[in-house]
Amino acid sequence: MLAAVDTPLCSLSAIEALHRFRARTLSPLELLDALIERIEAAEPTLNAVCDRRYDEARAEAAAATERYARRSGGPLPLDGVPVAVKEEHPMSGRSWTQGSLAHEGEVAPFTHPVVERIQAAGGVVHIRTTTPEFCCAGFTESRIWGATRNPWNTTMSPGGSSGGSGTALAAGYSPLATGSDIGGSIRIPASLCGVVGFKPPYGRVPALPPFNLDQYCHDGPMARTPTVF
Repeated sequence: MLAAVDTPLCSLSAIEALHRFRARTLSPLELLDALIERIEAAEPTLNAVCDRRYDEARAEAAAATERYARRSGGPLPLDGVPVAVKEEHPMSGRSWTQGSLAHEGEVAPFTHPVVERIQAAGGVVHIRTTTPEFCCAGFTESRIWGATRNPWNTTMSPGGSSGGSGTALAAGYSPLATGSDIGGSIRIPASLCGVVGFKPPYGRVPALPPFNLDQYCHDGPMARTPTVF
C-alpha cells in the first residue's frame, strides 16, 4: 500500500487551506511564509509579480492566526487565505501603472471594489500580478515589466491579460487570484496555465467606471480548482 503524500503548502487549494486553519494544523502566517519563499525562489525566472505587499500581508495573516487560535467571532469566508491581485485592480496607496510606462510612478487614490470585498472577507493580498499594457493583449509582456513566463514551459506565454495571475496560481504563489476579462483575459491564462478562471455575467461583480458600463468587461476570480466557485 502506498503511503499518503502530504500536499506541499504552496500547492494547497483555498478550501484545503481553510480546512487546516480551522483545524489549527496550519496557521495563515505559516502558509503565507511558505508562499513568499516559493515566490522569491521562482520569480527571477517567471516574472509574474509587480508589487510585493509582504509586510502588510504578514500583519494581516498574524491577525487571522490569532483569530483562529482564540476561535473568537464568526469565521470570515476567506479568513487568512492569500490572494494575488491583478495590478489593474487598484489598491489605495499602491502603484497603479496598468502595465504602461505612461503611468510609471502613479499611485492609486482608491481601492477596487473587488479588492475591498476580498479584504472584508478576510483574504490576505500579498502580491499584485503583471499584465500587458492596459490589459490589451492575449499575452503578458510590457516595456515596464518585461515578459511573464508560463511555469509549465518558460519559453511559452501564460496568455493574457491576466497572465501574471495565471502564472502565480500555477507556480504555487497563491491559491486564489483576481482577473478581468473582455475577450478572454481570464479564460486564456486559465487554459494555458492549467488553472481555473470564471468570467461572471454582467452586473454580478462590481466594477469601476467606465468599465461598470461595459457589458463585455467583467472582473472575476481565478483559482487552482473549480470547487471555490
